Amino acid sequence: MEEKTKKKATISPASSGTSLARRTEPFGLARGIDSIFDEFRRSFDDLMRPFFPWTTGMEQGTTLPTRYAPVDLVDNGDSYTITAELPGFNKDQVEVQVDKEGLSIKAECKEEKEEKAKNYLHRERAYSSMQRYIAFPEEVVPAKAEGSMKDGVLELKVPKKEPKPEEKPRKVELK
Repeated sequence: MEEKTKKKATISPASSGTSLARRTEPFGLARGIDSIFDEFRRSFDDLMRPFFPWTTGMEQGTTLPTRYAPVDLVDNGDSYTITAELPGFNKDQVEVQVDKEGLSIKAECKEEKEEKAKNYLHRERAYSSMQRYIAFPEEVVPAKAEGSMKDGVLELKVPKKEPKPEEKPRKVELK
């Protein structure tokens, strides 16, 4: 019997002159065109956000969808009333943080259902999140902020900081 010998193939890495290397390392013009379209996409997303309050999450580096909660900000003179619609969330899933310049609302819901039977196993997972940041036009007192949530509607009342009386300009006598 004759032994069959296999030829060993030599595989060399792609050099800078091969087409494979060109595909993996785009040259300057392609990178520039991509950045123009990225900027256009971001601008378009910002423009359409009031009409379509969700995003792909690509700017945060994730592919999970994140929705922006619809929010109303009402100036009552001495305080602000903020109403946010968070359907499908309960108060345990919502986090609100207030500082003197703004308000941050985050809501996150994770569900997992599992059904086992003799011949099968059925699992379902769901994830939903919403977030929003509102900057106040005037400084507020975060320590006195109050909030409540009922039927997916979050209502917050944040008092404004009392303005200091304006000092009148004083004429300085020069010596």
